Amino acid sequence: MFDERCHVLMVSGPKARILARLATFPTSLEAVWDVPRDLSLPGLSECLGVVRSALHSPLNELMKDGLVIERKAHVIGGGTRRRKVYHITELGRNEIDGVIIAPKKTVGELLGNPPGVVSLKGRDDLLSVLIEQEKIILTGLPGIGKTSLLRALADELVKSGKTVRFATMESFKDITMIFEEWGLELTNPDAVVNRTKGEILILDELQETSQRHLARLEMFADKVESLIMASRAPLPIAEGFDIIEIPPLEVVDAMQLLPEHLDDRKMIAERLGGHPLALQLHDEGADLPEAGSDLQNWVEDVVLAGLGDEIVALDELALLPVPVPAENLEHEEMLEDLDYHALLRWTHSGVELHHLVRNVRSTMLSQEDYANAAKYWSTIEGDLARLVEMHHILESEGDIESHLMVNAESLLVRNSAGLATLIGDAIMRHPSPHLHRLAAMVAIERGEGDVASEHLQHCDAPELIHSLAILEGRLEDTDFTNADPRFVLSEAARRMDDRLPGEPPNEDVIGALESIDLSGLEQDFRRVILVAVAHIKHAYYISVGDYKSALAIREGLLSITHEGDSQIQALNMRAEISET
Repeated sequence: MFDERCHVLMVSGPKARILARLATFPTSLEAVWDVPRDLSLPGLSECLGVVRSALHSPLNELMKDGLVIERKAHVIGGGTRRRKVYHITELGRNEIDGVIIAPKKTVGELLGNPPGVVSLKGRDDLLSVLIEQEKIILTGLPGIGKTSLLRALADELVKSGKTVRFATMESFKDITMIFEEWGLELTNPDAVVNRTKGEILILDELQETSQRHLARLEMFADKVESLIMASRAPLPIAEGFDIIEIPPLEVVDAMQLLPEHLDDRKMIAERLGGHPLALQLHDEGADLPEAGSDLQNWVEDVVLAGLGDEIVALDELALLPVPVPAENLEHEEMLEDLDYHALLRWTHSGVELHHLVRNVRSTMLSQEDYANAAKYWSTIEGDLARLVEMHHILESEGDIESHLMVNAESLLVRNSAGLATLIGDAIMRHPSPHLHRLAAMVAIERGEGDVASEHLQHCDAPELIHSLAILEGRLEDTDFTNADPRFVLSEAARRMDDRLPGEPPNEDVIGALESIDLSGLEQDFRRVILVAVAHIKHAYYISVGDYKSALAIREGLLSITHEGDSQIQALNMRAEISET
């Protein structure tokens, strides 16, 4: 037990930075079940910008001195298993009191979904250049620090008084979903351009944009005033932007990421090429790459080869197209080990592998691996699970067309962007009239007439051609020659619905119905069509005040049914209400 009266420690260096970070969290977290990931060892190391092993010694010393305590708790978003987390004690708060420099008052605002705060090393000069730019794309190797630099840049811009909006692209997202992530309740790109004048928009992971949604993002990027993006090469968009490549860290800066007790920090930093993620992945007992050797080969030969049973969890993540909630993973119990080895990226939407690791490992996996993953995801509920399942089916060369048809209706309502992405990917691999028809239907529902028009050139879909004409205001293009009776009925019903209350329709309803050819229909289906025609004609005659013709319709229906039929009663009531 510690006597605070005798405690005269003055912490500095790594211990002071750890205490300063832990002191930003309230004491109430010490007794709760769910705590932020920033209180775990991986979260602390990412925030402080050092490798995990650099925190072992200072954390142990802080716990020994009673300045920090360790316990197990559930990390928010980190799966269901408990993990070690750290809290600053009251004694620790007293120790750090006065050492912590009060943060500068911010006069701007950071909106959207920015990543966690990270302590950058050796990027001050680059930040001072970037803060003056309005339309730039940061590029560089996976793991070079693009996301961390964007977050630091966002903080600097906020300090200067700017409103900054941060979002991250994923393959199942479109520009409208990015607007939402930026905190905007707008869907029209021009409205967003006007609404965000004077603000800074940031978009990370530009390279994840699906080809299906790239054109609209590019049109928006051309119009917007201030947009900062980050992307791996090759860049999906480049025109109109200054391209800035992020270099590796200088050796002296890279050394700061490594534990102070290492005598060969300079040699390690040089051999790892000043690459921040490679430094995070470095294990003190593992081999280093030769000077100038390929970093991806080192990841494959050293980093991945050093894993044990947790390789199955890494493979599961390597197959994923987007981050997913940790609890949805089959091998969730192994996430802690992968996180400790700095292999994971955590976002507001879930967890994924660092892209450098994912790029290396995914090339080593087979169609059978994707097929097995599809079987697992078929057991998970939810729209995201259906999208991931179909992605795996597509990659395994499975029957993607039938799965798209089955899931299209529900996904069109709740995640049309992801559905459109998968249909586009399927068409690129195995084009078919059915897929083009489905793509056209989805595009029409999303209001993308140009996309629908392109797909309609590859399939026979007169009803969709008509729907596109309606979308584009070309109602004079309607042609009911040899049209499916169900399509004509749908169009006649639309014309009845598309009018102001108490006014007749603006388009020809009766003419459309009289174009239906009943001669080739089976008797049961013909009877259904005749009843439907009668209902629509009755509604039309009521709308124009022709009660005599409406009565004739009801009397005609009576010849094939009876007075007590609920349909007859409903028509009688509608006529009576209108006449009254």
